[in-house]
Amino acid sequence: MSQTDATAQSEPGSEPSSERDSARLKWTIAAIILLMAGALGLKAWDERQTADQASLSHLQAEARAIAASLTGHADTAEMAIRLIADTGASRSAVARATPGVDAVVTLTDADAAPDGSRLKEAARTGEALLKEGRRIGLSEQGDIVVISETGKGLSVLALAPAGTWLPPVSSARRLTLIDGAQRAGNGEEAMAPGVETGFTSVGRLDRLATGCAPVDGAGLVLCASQQAPLFTLDDLIRILIFGLLLAAPVLAITGLMARLTHREEEVIMDEVRDDEVNRIMNIVMHGARAGYWEWSHESNAVYLSDGASELMGMRGHGELSIEDLLHQVHPEHRDRIREAFRKGQEIGWVQAHFMTSFQPARWMELRGSVTEISDDHTRVFGGIILDITERRQSEDRVKAAERRLRGAIEGFNGPFALWDHRRRLLYWNRAFALDFGLEGTLRAGMGHETVMIARAGALRSEQPSDTDPQTTLVALNDGRWLKMVERPTADAGLISVGVDVTENVRNEEELKRQTAQMRKTALELERSEGRASELSRKYSEEKAKAEHAAHTKSAFLANMSHELRTPLNAINGFSEIISNELYGPLGDERYKGYAQDILTSGQHLLDMINDILDMAKIEAGKMTIDPQTIDPVDPVDAAVRMIRRKAEDKEIELVLDTQPHLPEIDADHRAIRQMVLNLVSNAIKFTDAGGKITVCVEQRGPDIYVGVTDTGIGIPAEDLPRLATPFEQVTGSKDRNYEGTGLGLALTKSFAEMHGGRMILSSIEGEGTTVAFTLPISGLPDDVEEDARDVA
Repeated sequence: MSQTDATAQSEPGSEPSSERDSARLKWTIAAIILLMAGALGLKAWDERQTADQASLSHLQAEARAIAASLTGHADTAEMAIRLIADTGASRSAVARATPGVDAVVTLTDADAAPDGSRLKEAARTGEALLKEGRRIGLSEQGDIVVISETGKGLSVLALAPAGTWLPPVSSARRLTLIDGAQRAGNGEEAMAPGVETGFTSVGRLDRLATGCAPVDGAGLVLCASQQAPLFTLDDLIRILIFGLLLAAPVLAITGLMARLTHREEEVIMDEVRDDEVNRIMNIVMHGARAGYWEWSHESNAVYLSDGASELMGMRGHGELSIEDLLHQVHPEHRDRIREAFRKGQEIGWVQAHFMTSFQPARWMELRGSVTEISDDHTRVFGGIILDITERRQSEDRVKAAERRLRGAIEGFNGPFALWDHRRRLLYWNRAFALDFGLEGTLRAGMGHETVMIARAGALRSEQPSDTDPQTTLVALNDGRWLKMVERPTADAGLISVGVDVTENVRNEEELKRQTAQMRKTALELERSEGRASELSRKYSEEKAKAEHAAHTKSAFLANMSHELRTPLNAINGFSEIISNELYGPLGDERYKGYAQDILTSGQHLLDMINDILDMAKIEAGKMTIDPQTIDPVDPVDAAVRMIRRKAEDKEIELVLDTQPHLPEIDADHRAIRQMVLNLVSNAIKFTDAGGKITVCVEQRGPDIYVGVTDTGIGIPAEDLPRLATPFEQVTGSKDRNYEGTGLGLALTKSFAEMHGGRMILSSIEGEGTTVAFTLPISGLPDDVEEDARDVA
């Protein structure tokens, strides 16, 4: 309700005109006050302008007086210059006799002064003055320069500091000489003025008043400056006086206005109350996402407020039929709303939930009651519509979370129970009822003590924990063990959780049994410790004896090389001479055959002794190799050529297969040849006539591969691991058909490892054998070279 409407209702016909008159009076009074204030303001402004003009006039007059004084000083300086020219007096004497003049010099002498000096700057200023036709000026260093030409054609300068020709000033004033861009003067530098008479703003409330006057006609200007505050004491007094003049009528008018205002406040009070109530109601409805509705049973019309219309997907408030309202309700819920209104007429109130038909669909709650208007006794349904979508969604989320929680609890394979703050049973899973034999017994609301007593029949024993008073170890009648833990909840409730620890208990019992057994064993070990100590002592003695015997054997074999080889060399030499009949025929062929048998047996015996001595040297740590940079094919080819005759005698094909362009290696030529001879000799020994032996030399990765493959009898798989052991052969001693010491493979393996390589052995019984060794291309390993290539 507006202010005008409220007045019209209280006094029909008279209130509107009264309000218009009051408004006219207010505007008239306001205009009068503004006119008076404007007149007083103009008066104050005029007086202020007059005072400012007087201040500027005073400064300008002061500037003219000081300018005249400067002109007088310039005249005095010029007279001194002419006195020098006319009388020939000393310039220094004249300068001392002239007040304020520091020096009198010719323009030529001043120009000859050093750069940056006062005389040099004065000379430049004097030259500029002559060009401009002036006699007085200001140098860059703040000196007043007076120039005059004598009758002899000389230009003479009089030099004086600007401060000496200007009168002293107070701290709030400044006198400034201005000559183009050059300035000098007395007073505060911050008050340096412009070149015109007037006021200059130097802050929010400060001004600078300046009065200027020319010196000696034109060119040089003198300005006098002083602070001129924007507001002075006179201004404040003037404002106070004019304020008092304005206050009297304003107070009178204010009294009249207060009376009128009081009357207006009384008129609009009711309207303000109504507006405030409506505003608060709208705020509450909007914040609660609610709206107001009314339904008249007689007219079957429904009134919706703005908030209710918005919630129902409609624009604006107003009346509509019940069917129009139901059109905004989901079809499945329309009968529910009709029934709610019908019953509401009987019971006097209504409450129903429904979903809207428009998208996005929202959930609404309809609440109301039947009221009766006292004027015409009309029965009206009235109430609110609430948007409860978020509440329904929250309830759905809570229900879903509860279902998930129940599913998780039921999925837990141990017993679980939840109690409220009064220790009454709220929820339990199936395992809780089964484990404690409480199926069909448990009910929601049962006390904690009652349930504990009821479960006692299913327990064999119950042991409280030593470390946690809320933990109990329970033994069930079926042999299982449960660890029951009870913990308080945030709302002072209680949770009971059980975990099957049967395996842990059994393991603990087994651990105790094993601990007892270990203690028993420890006692037995203590008893046998004395016997073990005695056996250890005897073992050490026997080991020392064995090591001494082995060392003696190795030393004996190594030192017997000369004694064993010398007679064998003689036997072999003489038998070779006899078999070759170097000194004539033997006569009988049998002697030649016997000599050949002696030579063959001697050579075989020498080879066996050499192998035994080499193995003894290796075991004694006295065997060394001498690596040189060689072609890996050379020692292999030499060995094949040396033994080829032996293979041909047995009708065995011996083939050498080498890869071209093999890299050189660091190796012992003799050792490689010996390894190949050993391997090929073994292959010939175990290969029958008509067989084939292939010697292969090739590069495999970072190594040179040397392999000997035969088509002999082969080796059983179970015998392969022991063939590289000294004196080992495949066949036993009773049925051996092949001669030899069994040292060939052991020597080959040792020589290969001394080079930093390894031996490879593979065989198929009845098909043949391949024995190979590898040699690193990059040379021997560092540890082999540093250890002098010794291998024990």
